[in-house]
Amino acid sequence: MKKLHVYLMSVLCVLSILACKKDKVKPMDEENAAVVALVRPKGVSTGAVVSRRIGPAGGVLISSECSLSINIPAGALKEETTIGIEPITRTNVAGVGQSFRLTPHDLHFEKPVSLIYAFSAEADSVAMVETFGFAYQMASGVWKFVGTSNYDLEGGTVTFKTTHFSDWSMMNRVSLSPLNASLEPGDKQVVKALIYTESKYEDLLVPLTGEGGVEPGYPVGTPVPLPSKYVKSWNLTGPGNLISSNGNAVTYQAPATVNGFTNATVGLALNAPVTGTFMLLSNIEIMGDGWAELTIGGSSFTKFPVTPAVKSGQRYLLSNPEDEGGGHFLLTWTGGVGNYAYDLTATGNKFHFLVGNGGYVSSYVDPIQKELLPSGGSINITKMDNKWVEGNFTVSNAGIGPLLLETTHVKGRFRARVYNP
Repeated sequence: MKKLHVYLMSVLCVLSILACKKDKVKPMDEENAAVVALVRPKGVSTGAVVSRRIGPAGGVLISSECSLSINIPAGALKEETTIGIEPITRTNVAGVGQSFRLTPHDLHFEKPVSLIYAFSAEADSVAMVETFGFAYQMASGVWKFVGTSNYDLEGGTVTFKTTHFSDWSMMNRVSLSPLNASLEPGDKQVVKALIYTESKYEDLLVPLTGEGGVEPGYPVGTPVPLPSKYVKSWNLTGPGNLISSNGNAVTYQAPATVNGFTNATVGLALNAPVTGTFMLLSNIEIMGDGWAELTIGGSSFTKFPVTPAVKSGQRYLLSNPEDEGGGHFLLTWTGGVGNYAYDLTATGNKFHFLVGNGGYVSSYVDPIQKELLPSGGSINITKMDNKWVEGNFTVSNAGIGPLLLETTHVKGRFRARVYNP
């Protein structure tokens, strides 16, 4: 009986110890979530190769399509070599902008060459320049984030120095999801902080450090929640409210009513290994009726609210009857998704932005024939349903003023409600 009692006491002790150990086990959460490296297909060519013969003296190769320039210093090449930049489809799951193939792949440079990428065209897709940078596809098919050697905020460029060529992509290592969103009044939006690589606190920001002379970098994979050690605080600029927060995620609620349109920015301040303010931003547009924006003659874009698109006969009309934006805007087109060339009919496809006694319209007087002609360009309706319409427009030779003898270039875009009586 005594032996049985001792045995039972031993079992209870063991169970107690196990229970204590179990209590101390940290549940699987974002701190332990591992980024699993993804094998991705190779990109497919989307355009012509830009190439140049460059020798030991060095040289520069530029691809405007890829927003990339390669600066090869003197002594980097032993002999004259054809250097190429080819645009390819983006297969990096965290990729931003245009990916590119740099050739030849088997080439090793004696000195590092500089890859300089201009990111202004996709600035809205760059989560934060300090976690934005280059990645290349390894032989395994996995992309490797290597960051940047330096970045120029004022010039809108990032640079990476490398001694080899591969297939390359620009990417956000850390990002808010969504980066950009359009909501209706009263809608809610969950904003999440994600990371696409493994993380070390000292290597959160670019440039990465590397160890023992090895090229720094991290394999890219399916994103996981950003570990809470990097989350400092969430904040909101603009209308609406942050109604709940859970470490690496926050819920935003748009205001109940909006006149035209308005914008709010959800920001996440990061805990970082260096002194400074590092903010990830999610830009949220709250749509009342809608907006349009345009640029005339290369000027800065003017953005203003518009009323819903109204169908009148066979055409749709979009306008700003209160002359928001500094002029009276009118855009008319005769159908759903598609391209619409301008014409001279009273009920056709037209653009005008009237300012005082003059303005800009989608017709002009030919200086030689002295005839009134429709302007070049078109209205492009990209999406349309019974609630919303969005698109863009260009007017390659918009007539100016009452005589329409002078012309200028206009372009713009819009998103608006569709009025259904």
